[in-house]
Amino acid sequence: MSMTQVAAQLFQLQQIDLELDRLSSEQQSAQSVLQSNSQLRKLRSEYNSTQQQLQAGRQAQKEAEWTLEELMSRLQSHEKRLYSGTVENAKELQSLQQEVQRLLAQQSRQEDITLEVIETVEAQEEIARQKLATLKEAEDAWVKECSSLLARRDQLVTRQNELQAQRAQLVAGIDAGLLSRYEKMRKMKQGRAISRVEQNSCQWCRVILTPSELQHVRISPELQTCTNCGRILYYDR
Repeated sequence: MSMTQVAAQLFQLQQIDLELDRLSSEQQSAQSVLQSNSQLRKLRSEYNSTQQQLQAGRQAQKEAEWTLEELMSRLQSHEKRLYSGTVENAKELQSLQQEVQRLLAQQSRQEDITLEVIETVEAQEEIARQKLATLKEAEDAWVKECSSLLARRDQLVTRQNELQAQRAQLVAGIDAGLLSRYEKMRKMKQGRAISRVEQNSCQWCRVILTPSELQHVRISPELQTCTNCGRILYYDR
């Protein structure tokens, strides 16, 4: 086998490896997206915070309503006693009337407080409904996106398996020493150990080959490298 054919095999191997690198990168990106969604986490956090506020608001509403009911019960009891005619002592009657007035004032204030709390809770409920709707919409969109990403990930795995099989078959026909040299150069040369010769120049660094260098690439019994970037040169006849 000529060195030109060997270079062709290595170039083909490089094309497979570059595609495998790209597929691996895309697979990692898809996996990263599948494992995290910052926007969805933010919406869930906002909804949970709204729910906590709503729960606190509802508790405040219950307490305000309990306080109002207690005042109304006490007022009802005092008014019943006041108008029952059982209290005949003038001083006691006056004291009872004053207590009724005080309770009426307290009831009025508590009614205002209770109404304000109810309005706040209603506003919180509306905010919670809106947050939930936004969250559900985002979750539905995320499910669709995940389905698409999962399908794409499966496609990537299938394609990777195909390329790995092609690579294994190709590698079987390459000398172990040359393969080792190729692997080392790929690590040193940004994944590109082989550079095609195009229009009498190195495709990677664009340095023009001299006629003598070009002749060596074509017929030399050894692999030739670019004098500028150091990559193995592949001349496609």
